[in-house]
Amino acid sequence: MKKIVAILIGLVWVIALSAQNDVDVFLIARNTGEKVLSNNDTIRVFGFAENLGSQPGVPGPTIIANEGDSVHIDVWNVSQGAPHTIHLHGLDVNQQNDGVPHLSFDIPHMDHGFYHFKAPHAGTYLYHCHVASTIHVQAGMYGLIIIKPANGSNTTWNNGYYFHHEFSYFLSEIDTTWHTDAVLEHAHDTSFAVHYVEIPKFDPQFFLINGFSDQQLAQNQVELNSEAGSRNYIRLTNIGYCGTRVILPTSLNAKIIDSDGRPLPQIEYSDTVYVYPGERYGVLTETSAEFTDSIEFQYFDLNTGQIKNSQFVPINIAGFNKVAVEKVSSAQVKLSPNPFIEATTLEIKLKETSQLVIEIFDLEGKLVNTIENVNARAGEYTYDIGENLDFGGVYLVKISLGEENVITKKIVKK
Repeated sequence: MKKIVAILIGLVWVIALSAQNDVDVFLIARNTGEKVLSNNDTIRVFGFAENLGSQPGVPGPTIIANEGDSVHIDVWNVSQGAPHTIHLHGLDVNQQNDGVPHLSFDIPHMDHGFYHFKAPHAGTYLYHCHVASTIHVQAGMYGLIIIKPANGSNTTWNNGYYFHHEFSYFLSEIDTTWHTDAVLEHAHDTSFAVHYVEIPKFDPQFFLINGFSDQQLAQNQVELNSEAGSRNYIRLTNIGYCGTRVILPTSLNAKIIDSDGRPLPQIEYSDTVYVYPGERYGVLTETSAEFTDSIEFQYFDLNTGQIKNSQFVPINIAGFNKVAVEKVSSAQVKLSPNPFIEATTLEIKLKETSQLVIEIFDLEGKLVNTIENVNARAGEYTYDIGENLDFGGVYLVKISLGEENVITKKIVKK
């Protein structure tokens, strides 16, 4: 009977993984936006907005999908002058949907362009306009793309590392000389496959994280707030024209685990990450102590290596993670035997209908098995777990009964 239950649960999980959703994204390409800088000056920007009544943000809206989803992007270009496109940077899409204008298509004034792709493996990607891209990217036509695991869980990828909190830091710069009408109102001849535009020397005065710099970072809550005992996943993305050296406090115990949407073959233990233009990195951090500090972002010239500016993101590790709080009123849980040699039996007695998910993690935080039983009714449930654990050692069993009621148990395989 236990094996039949396990097989049925496995089938439910396979169906859940194979399920696909349609993700519809609507972006309005505009070239008449305004951005207020940290010195209170206002400059002209290009960008993407979600409706006609809003300013285009710098960066644009973040696109989020789960692995396997079908993503459909409708871009409406209301800009006068040069056309626009969407280049899906780092995603494995076909040529028609890659956004390079002379290899696919561009979107003229008042026209719509449509891009379609199936979300690939979980990771961090970005999008930007590829028409006169040197100017249009600097003007603000870019945004983040996050692909989450197929089940949408807080793991880095399918069967990847579990995390409690996620933070994204999108890096760029602004040279105000490039935001004048003389540069932005460039000519565009659609009869040429490659478009040549004369541009001034790039000498940025403002260095951005998520579109903000200096005192704007605190004003817009660009920070890392977490608790001792929590694992944090940090996404680092660079769309600027400088390299960025990211220096994390040693107390965070940083591990670089992925690059450009792919897991690294080997974890790199380092407090410093170099992020060059177009690159994306994923970093896991974890600390057992409360403290306050900051992450330093050093922007350096790619030709000379000279540091041009530093920005700081505050860190506040306060309190302790309370995820592992057992609410006996919602369920009773028993594991036996524990320690075990081959398998242990998990007995759960539910007093009310709950969305039940069981996950097993190793001590590094890597997800090694998942059992899902959506909307389990009140009653008794029995699961044999541990049979697929290849090595002896200590593991954590996380039993989620909805979003707030989480029970964790330690199991030991001999």
